[in-house]
Amino acid sequence: MDGVVRDRRGGGKGGDGEVPGAKNRWAVLGVLSLSLLVVALDLTVLNVALPTLSTELEPSSVQLLWIVDVYSLVVAGLLISCGTLGDRLGRKRFLCLGFVVFGAASATAAWANGPAMLIAARALLGIGAAIIMPSTLSIIRNVFTDRKERTVALAVWATMSAAGAAVGPVVGGVMIEHFWWGSVFLINVPIMVFALFAAVTLVPESRHPNPPRWDTIGAVLSVTGLISLVYAIQHGGAEGLEAQTIVTGVLGLVLLTALVLRVLRVPDPLFDPALFRNRAFSVAVVSVVLAMFGMGGLMLLLTQHWQFIGGASPMESGLRLLPLLLATMIGAPIMSVIVPRYGTRYAMMIGMGLIGGAFFVLMNVKPDTEYWVFAIALAGIGAGAGCAMTAASDSIMSTAEADTAGGAAGIEETSYELGNGLSVAIMGSVASALFRREMDTSVPGVDEKSMDTAREGLADAIGVAGTLPGSAGEELKQQADEAFASAFGFTSLVTGILLVLVAIAVFLFIPRSAGRITAAAEGGGDGPEANVDLVKQAPGESAENRAGSADRS
Repeated sequence: MDGVVRDRRGGGKGGDGEVPGAKNRWAVLGVLSLSLLVVALDLTVLNVALPTLSTELEPSSVQLLWIVDVYSLVVAGLLISCGTLGDRLGRKRFLCLGFVVFGAASATAAWANGPAMLIAARALLGIGAAIIMPSTLSIIRNVFTDRKERTVALAVWATMSAAGAAVGPVVGGVMIEHFWWGSVFLINVPIMVFALFAAVTLVPESRHPNPPRWDTIGAVLSVTGLISLVYAIQHGGAEGLEAQTIVTGVLGLVLLTALVLRVLRVPDPLFDPALFRNRAFSVAVVSVVLAMFGMGGLMLLLTQHWQFIGGASPMESGLRLLPLLLATMIGAPIMSVIVPRYGTRYAMMIGMGLIGGAFFVLMNVKPDTEYWVFAIALAGIGAGAGCAMTAASDSIMSTAEADTAGGAAGIEETSYELGNGLSVAIMGSVASALFRREMDTSVPGVDEKSMDTAREGLADAIGVAGTLPGSAGEELKQQADEAFASAFGFTSLVTGILLVLVAIAVFLFIPRSAGRITAAAEGGGDGPEANVDLVKQAPGESAENRAGSADRS
């Protein structure tokens, strides 16, 4: 044997009927989970470090948004391309390359001496993450050939993905409390070195035996389109509907439309559009976007509420997010049992409903709201994210063939990153616009120039209030606290309504049997019976095409 994992159709089995790498598959999962935890952690680790970072590097409000958002935007733009390249060049090789890039970028970010350097380092981190993330999912798809075991593995994967985003503020808070802001990046370096050594030792190589051509033009359209569109959203929230917002927004829409048209027409597109004919796949992708949409922006708003209004330290803010992590670690494993028996429909519906319901708990947040209210909401969001992410991952990866798992993984990971990036941009921009509206009333004793500065954001208002003598400063801070809480509550209400509507859509559009393992497939494996419920869902296919799809599964 050459040590390369191949799909069952290609032979590639050991003498005992297992593919190479299957015997140590759980150790491989451990390596993949560790790397994914670190990559996901970088989505939110900066949230609690923003006040300190803002003081030391003095970025503008736009630079601060890019420091937070550029990581997820670069990742979202490159994931599908990197997943396809992993299928083509070798998933293990690409995974190791990602570890090297991510580790080097982390060291650069830790020692950044200005906003521009930090933005560039965060972009390089995004490139490394885009290489790593689809590789983890596609390796799981190839190593775990038993459907039930793969569902459990995907539950672990989903837990690490959500846990990384949840534990980021905790880790960031601890590091800021004891070290400097750059330490939140420096901790990645030894972990990446260990992951690289473990991957070289344990992870088997796998690749597509006859890969299609990589679509360079499609990749460029994806990256530029997404960045243009989200920049327009960010700029519009900060500056309003001005010329720059309109131009970049239209450019983004045009580029993404061109990407869709290209994918539908070229023989070797960036991703396979046939996947989206499967309703379970399509709804799962949308669910991933919106599940992460509920988490990313919330982390940013919560840490500001606790630190600027409540006076909590960065470490205290991070620790207050632990209910989210603990609930995620409970929700995902439970779904690994529910999905094979009852299907993805109920699992995703439960997950999205829990997240949406949790946001309703936050719609009446006040400056003096007690912590237990936030804890209840965080537990609901964590449990819901664990449910939804596990079910969605199982649906997406079970639809994909082993040889092209990287492309499907790239789509899922793009949904994950895009949801988080758009969450920070949209929820942050909406909350900022509402905050400015609530701050329209002038405060006696505060000049108009100081009021204009205070309207820029909660941090600016707190800073201005601290420089004012007597009751003027106290009244300005009180007004800012109430304005932010009002904006927080309204944003939570709208997000909750959106997610409940998605839960209803899941119930209406995903067939009841989607993702359920039938009695014929109880023995495991990737045979036709294992994925029969998923294959049946592709509308417009002939009986011959459906049979062929089942054989390829």
